[in-house]
Parts: sequence; structure tokens; C-alpha cells
Amino acid sequence: MFYSRRVCLVFLVLILCAGLFMPTVGAVFEDISDPATQTAATLLQNLGIVSGYGDGKFHPDDSLTRAQFCKMAVLLSGTQDIAAYEGFTIFPDVRADHWGRGYINAAVRAVKIITGFPDGTFKPEANITFAQAVTTIMRLLGYSDSDVGPNWPRSYLDKASQISLTKGLNLSANDVITRGQAAQLFYNAIFANNIDGKKFSDELGLKEHKVIILRQDGMSPDNLNKGLVTIGGDGFYPYRSVLAAEEGTRGLLLVDGDGYALDWTPETQTRRDITVRVTGPMSVTGADGSKIDNIPSAALVYINGEKNTWEDCWIDIPSGLALRFFYGASGAIDYVFLFQPTDEGIVKIIGVEPTAGRNPLPSFDINANAHVIKNGVSSSWTDLRLYDVMIYNEQSNIVNVTDFRITGIYENALPNREAPDNVVTLSGQSFAVLPNVRPKLAEKKIGEALTFLFTPDGRIADIRTEKLPSYQPGITVGGGSVMLYNGMIISGDDSSSRDFGEGTPVTACMYESGKLNTQPILAKGGVELDINNMKVGTADIAPYAVFFDLSGSSGQAVLVDIADLPDTVDAGNVVSVNLDSAGRATLILLRNVTGDAWLYGFTSVDRSWDEEDGPGSNYYMLILDNQYGRQFLYDPRSFGRDSHSNVYGVAMGIYGNVIASKACVRVNNVRRSAFSGNSALTVSGVLRPIPDGLKVYVEATKKYISIADARVYSNDFTVFLDKPAADGGKPRFIIAL
Repeated sequence: MFYSRRVCLVFLVLILCAGLFMPTVGAVFEDISDPATQTAATLLQNLGIVSGYGDGKFHPDDSLTRAQFCKMAVLLSGTQDIAAYEGFTIFPDVRADHWGRGYINAAVRAVKIITGFPDGTFKPEANITFAQAVTTIMRLLGYSDSDVGPNWPRSYLDKASQISLTKGLNLSANDVITRGQAAQLFYNAIFANNIDGKKFSDELGLKEHKVIILRQDGMSPDNLNKGLVTIGGDGFYPYRSVLAAEEGTRGLLLVDGDGYALDWTPETQTRRDITVRVTGPMSVTGADGSKIDNIPSAALVYINGEKNTWEDCWIDIPSGLALRFFYGASGAIDYVFLFQPTDEGIVKIIGVEPTAGRNPLPSFDINANAHVIKNGVSSSWTDLRLYDVMIYNEQSNIVNVTDFRITGIYENALPNREAPDNVVTLSGQSFAVLPNVRPKLAEKKIGEALTFLFTPDGRIADIRTEKLPSYQPGITVGGGSVMLYNGMIISGDDSSSRDFGEGTPVTACMYESGKLNTQPILAKGGVELDINNMKVGTADIAPYAVFFDLSGSSGQAVLVDIADLPDTVDAGNVVSVNLDSAGRATLILLRNVTGDAWLYGFTSVDRSWDEEDGPGSNYYMLILDNQYGRQFLYDPRSFGRDSHSNVYGVAMGIYGNVIASKACVRVNNVRRSAFSGNSALTVSGVLRPIPDGLKVYVEATKKYISIADARVYSNDFTVFLDKPAADGGKPRFIIAL
């Protein structure tokens, strides 16, 4: 995999998004504007009951004759041998040369759904009335005078209304029915119950499959048929006419005996779209500042048709992605739908530094107004730089861009060096390569140091042989490993003399076989950070900038999201700023700004001594208890020394030692009403966000439970903040009493 779980995901797989939920549906009949009529006419066309006119039109407003209606009803009944009913005459006005004689005779003698007039005629060219049409269909469904009542046509019309046969049709008995209205009547009949209480569709040999539409215009596995790709059911259903089945929706798909999709009836669903800025274990914050809260950990998430749960995949959902949340009748989240075609789109590499002030997209045959997402963040064409790799999806008009490139050793190729489909590099990790890269790799030697340029979805788009290796920022995670800002972990022996402790911000690559090459991120800051104006000192902040926050002057670092930063940060807390070739800040190292790098929980001190030197050699262990378990931390200066347990914040050094400890600010008697959903809490009159993933300690059971469960469990809480709420403190530890 190209990515893994991490504290804050800056970018992962960058994907489509804006046009995700708007499939193009071609009209079957170009002169039908009403969606319900179009749906009905399409189903009848798929069943072979109507075919329209040669000009591709249906003429929905034209009147319908009795003969024409008879033909439609007989075809729907499934009567096959029409020729057997063409050799005799029942009605004097339906002679041997009348085109519809076989259908009319079959309707009267075989199906027994219509009769003539008292004078013995049929009047085949007379316009059929609403009452006549409804009566004919009711008889097709098995109803007779004895079933509906003696008062024609009122008895038939009333019963038809009861079984929803006339749904959507507001006509009087003697109104002439049009072709469009007849299509709706036949459509209703297919889904109505017959006299035996069974759906007429079952009698016709049609089946309904409950599915979610994954693709509206997909291809069959053998690439021979277009159709619907579904979640559930058979997974793919070809169609004869395009169905207006919206991607992500759930409903009933009507299928014939040959497996062809005939009709789509979506469920009534409430839905909400959101373009991701940041995800959490129970929430999503949108690019526009909107938020969806209280997402159940077990909520189903469909990614490319694969079923996941929110708990398992939220951390791997990047910013810039469009999600559609579907809600059930109770208002609870039913499921989440997203679609990420990682292999679609045109890949382009910027080979020349773009000219300032000139949009480079048209030179790559990309729409100049395309939405640019760089490193998972909504950006613009002004953010494009030399060697950026772009994937353009024309349908969504989105350009996904990454500047991720890193030097590694060419370790192996699969299936072989002569025809490499995958390359092995960066300590044994395998990456797919684009077709244009295969001949270049075939010329390289195993063991050679190459700079790999990646696509936004994790494939290798190009390789370079450069004198200067390309490093990427990350954090040391122990065991000779570095977790890069995109979640990739690379491991190896540290070739330098430096012995970085865990949690050290570094830049890293692997230009020597088996060795991890790291460089410290040096202090060169001392300028004010202004998030509101996206400035650090006089430099602009790139929208996709990476932020590290240290727990102290020599403390461990965590990756933080820009949304978690205050509006301004004093120059004294800005440790380092790295600029790109355009002079914009792309990596900013902060010190103790968010408090996210600290550990919080119950603390106590264990005084001990060195076994060799005896009782005179005192040292201290700080014991930290929180939702992640119990940790024993070396505490050389006995920070947080108390005679009893209390809730403290603890800053860790890069070597795992305690470098600072401070008591959290305690606020008692916080009520359930102070919670704003599961994501914020009013403390001391100030609304403060709750860190994602924070659980509540239940004093009675000594267990940790979710915020949602805690709000149900108790109405009395004690809240501990890293600093006063008025000064921007966040709730770090909560006890339910």
C-alpha cells in the first residue's frame, strides 16, 4: 500500500469528486420531458410493448386508439401466437385487412380483457377513454365485475385507485387517454397486485433485486455489454435502454428472465453531500466549514463497491473527496458512498517550471477552469510546480496533483526486469508503474538509486537519475523507521551518525541500499504565523503545507492539521519554515502550539533506585494511565510529583523521557447539556472542540466509553483542559461521575 494509518493524513489517494453524483442519463425518447413518463415509456420499450416512432420520438401527447391499446395490453399479457387470432372476424368493423385484428381478437377471446359495444362493433379507431383503459387493465390483473362492484365505471375506477393502478393520473372517466398517460397506466399495472394479491411483475416472470447502484454506465466483465454495476444482487446488469439510476442510491431493480435491467425504483432517502476537509473517528468537517457529527463507528462505507465500516476507513479518507451520506427513515446515517476510480484519468507531468502568472493547464489539454486539488487540498493552477504529477478526470473536471517524489534504491521488478509492471523500492515496498515507465526501468540496474515520481493514487509516473536525492518530511517512529507526511513508512539502518529519538521531525529518503537517510529539520523560524491571511512572516503559506508541532524545545512532534491551529502563533513558537521554489511555506515546525503532542491522563510517580548502585541512586518513573493503557515513563526530574494520582499533561522528549509535566485545568459540575453533539463542549462559558477519538473515563466502572455513550450514561462530568478555556484550552480528559 502507498499509505498507512497516521496521526494526521495530509494526502492519500487523491480522487475525482465534484461530478461524482451526477451520472449522464441519455433520454430514451427525446420528446418526453416528464421523468415519470420517461421511466414508464423506457420500461415498456424494454419489454417490447412500445417502440416509439422512427424519428426517435414517443409523441406522449397523442391520443391512443382502442386498437393500439389492445395491442399493448395483449403484449403485456405475454400472449405469443397472435397469428392464430388473425384468421377470423368477431366485429364487423375489424375486417381481415385491419392491422390490429389479431390483437383485438386475442384480447377478446384469449385474454378476455375487453369487449365490443352493444351494437356489435368494436370501434378500433375510436380514442380509448380513461374508464375503458382502466377496466381493460383491471381485467388483465384478474379482476371482474363481481370483484369490484356492479356500477361501471365507478366501481372499477375506485378499485383501481385502491391498488395504486391510477397513481399519478388525474383523469375523469370519459377523458381521452394519451400515449404518455397509457404508459404510466401500464407501468403502474406491472407493480400492482393482481386479484390473488401477488405482484403482476411476478406473473410476468420479472424479478426485483435490492441493490445499491455503483456505476450507472459500467461495462460487463467481458466488456461486451453496458449496464449497471451494483453492490448486491448479481453485481452487473446489462440494459437495453439507459436507466436513470443515480450512483450511490439504493432501491429495487426490475430484471427480466435474461438478466437485463428493465426499471429502477429508488428508495426514498435523505442524503447530504460534503467535500472533505478533515475526517475524524466520529465526524467529517467539510471544505465549507460544515460538519457531519456523531457518525457511528459501524456505519457502512462503500468504497468502489467494497464494504467497509467507518471505524476501519475514516483515517484513510483524504481531503478533497466528495462523500454522500444516506439517512434512513429515523434520521440516522444509513450508509456512506464514495467512488474513487484510481486508474481513470490522463496522467501528465510538468516538465518545465510554469511561467509566473500563466495558467499551464491548457498546454496539457486540460480545461483552464479545472478544479485543482494538490496533495489532498483544494488549490489552484498557481500552485503547480516543476515535476508535479497530475491526473485529470474530464468528467469531473478535476486535476489531482502531487509533488511527492522521493529517492530510493531500485530493489527489484515484477514480474521481471525486462517487462516491469511493479517496482520494489523503499525497503521492500511494491508500487505499480505506468506504461511509459516500463521501458525506462528496463534500462536501469538493480541497486541503482532513482528518484521516483508518484501519481496522486500511488503509482510511479516517472523515474529520474539525479545527483541530489529527493527527501520528504516525516517523523521518526522508532526501530529505524520514518513515517512520511503522506503516511508511508520507510525503514532501514540510519547511515548518519545521528541517533534521532522517536518523534523527531526529519526529512528522509533511501539513496543507499538498506540504509535510511535522514536529515534534521533545522530551526530557522522566528516569524509570526498568521493563519487567517495564510502568511508566515512575509511568505505565503501553500494550501497544502505540512505542519509539525513539538511538545517542547526538545520534545516529540506530531503532524497537525491547519484547522487545529489558532488564528495567530507568536514568532517565538515558530521553530522552522521551509520554502519552495516560489518562496511559499510548505513545511512549518511549531513548538507547543496545539498541545496535541502532549500525553494526558492520570499520573503518579514511582520512586526507585538503580539496582547496581543501591538505594542512594534515586530515579523516578512517571506512570501515565489513559484510554490507551498504562505507560511507564522515565522522569528524571520527577515532574508531576504528587502524593496521589491526578490528571496531568506530559511532554515527551525525542528519546522517550519526560521533559515537562503540568496539571490540567479542572472544571467540575459540567452537565450533559454542555455538550454540542460529540465534537464540542462548553466549558466555563466557552465552546471548545473535543479532540477526535477522545473517550470518557467512567468513575464507577473504571472503563473508557465513547462521548456518545457517556452523554447517555451520565449528566455530571469533570473536564480537564490543557489550559483555561478562555485561553484556547481543549478538553483533554473527561470523567463521567
